[in-house]
Amino acid sequence: MYNSRICALLVCISILCNAQAQTLLRGPYLQSLTNKSIKVMWRTSEATASVLRYGSHWDSLNQTIIDTTKVKDHIVLISGLQAKTEYFYQVGYDDAVLASRNEQHHFYTAPNPNDTNGFKFWVTGDFGAGNNEQIKVKNWFQNYLINNKVDSWLWLGDNTYNDGKDQEYQTKVFSSNYGYDSIFRFLPFYPIPGNHDYASVNQSKAAEKHTGPYYSMVEVFKNAEMGGVPSKTEAYYSYDYGNVHFMALNSELYTYMLFWDLGNPYRTWIENDIKSSDKLFKVAYWHQAPYSKGSHDTDDFWEIFMQIMREKVTPILEKWGVDLILSGHSHVYERSYLINNHYGRSNTFDRNTMLIDSTDGNPDSNRVYIKLNYGEEKNKGTVYAVVGNSGKTESPTGKMHPVMCVKDDNDGDGGSGSMILEAKGNQLTGNYYKSSGELYDKFRIIKQDTTIVSSIKSNTYFDDFNVYPNPFSSKINIELSAKKNIDASIYLQNLNGQIQRQKVWEGKALKGNQTIEVDGLENLASGSYIIYVIHQDEIISQKIIKF
Repeated sequence: MYNSRICALLVCISILCNAQAQTLLRGPYLQSLTNKSIKVMWRTSEATASVLRYGSHWDSLNQTIIDTTKVKDHIVLISGLQAKTEYFYQVGYDDAVLASRNEQHHFYTAPNPNDTNGFKFWVTGDFGAGNNEQIKVKNWFQNYLINNKVDSWLWLGDNTYNDGKDQEYQTKVFSSNYGYDSIFRFLPFYPIPGNHDYASVNQSKAAEKHTGPYYSMVEVFKNAEMGGVPSKTEAYYSYDYGNVHFMALNSELYTYMLFWDLGNPYRTWIENDIKSSDKLFKVAYWHQAPYSKGSHDTDDFWEIFMQIMREKVTPILEKWGVDLILSGHSHVYERSYLINNHYGRSNTFDRNTMLIDSTDGNPDSNRVYIKLNYGEEKNKGTVYAVVGNSGKTESPTGKMHPVMCVKDDNDGDGGSGSMILEAKGNQLTGNYYKSSGELYDKFRIIKQDTTIVSSIKSNTYFDDFNVYPNPFSSKINIELSAKKNIDASIYLQNLNGQIQRQKVWEGKALKGNQTIEVDGLENLASGSYIIYVIHQDEIISQKIIKF
């Protein structure tokens, strides 16, 4: 009897010690978010069963999922959810709770396909540096969240440094000091790898069988779980979010990249995926930027994979109407004009034929990039952005790639930053914030179903602005509503920049509605133009088309 009691006591002590030994090493974090499901992942110090509870409020977690398989790296799929709905959760094992049920441990499911009510993504590249710049960007984002809802997070590669090892992810990505521990609890992310992530990837087999710490860490769409064409690999994939189609591409697939024209499955999948999408906007992202004059110069002969992405991948994407391409690798922020058909070195860029819109596309300055959904100019033009300074920054180069409109070249104030990408209705807007909080760049792409396009915004002098006929042949009529009697000028500018503010009318704009006729335009070349009405520093503009 005495021995049996001792044994029972020892068993209880063993169980208690084992329970106390379990600690949460990583996460929880969120992957593979759809409008109906999500995967919750976490790591424990010892192998345990997986217990996840969830519900519509943090103090009412009335649904439970149990996986009795004992593992250290836990993956639990929650399915059967409602679109655009908030859920709360907790994770643990047996009766123990590792991540408590509070307002931080929650998520919102994605919207249904073609939902146009809008969403915001946080975009970071080259961020896992384990330095103060990374912390600054993280702190800025946490302050941004005080007054803004962000739906998900795009990773642009080089997600940790220097070699993509598991311990580097642990200390520089998942930790609470340099990393994003508190953000992971509620913000899903859609990642792609960079060259530093690939330093620890086993590439001895085909891409669909690549292994390593990066692939052990992520769970992404292989089977078109959220739209697109199945890739059958986590090396590259696609998905739909609302009315936007996203392509998460991989610039590190050396075998496929070096033998691009030999019928590899990566090339076939890219073309099949983008041409089959019917979403209003198409966004692609990968690591090695096709255009840059930052810490990496795309003209340097050794930048072979930047070159291949520009020469081989971008022509396919532009052919099928890609609107925005996001990259990292170069540790700066750069953003292009709306361009098309430039696939060579920087000195081959021809403004007359490759520059679709020479403005900065900033709606706060009455400038936007218009892409038409009809006619010969349908879906023509792409904006390229390099967001490679969300942790890593380099000394200024003083160089500007000719396709670029804006550059944050680390000019003495740290130079780190990140982007908020927002889609709403027929508008796609990029906002680049420096880690100091400054809104450094903003651009907007508008998809237009009709020929009437107005970029008027609230201002001091003008209420309304319309141009007809549009398209036109020799003359146009401008319907203008002024808030008071003012002196006004009307200018015309070709989108390729050959005509810089050619004045076509000057006079008095009277308070109220009026029509101003501008003729003598029959000698203008066919194409797209911007018409401006200017008074003092305020401008209203509209895109017009000449037959």
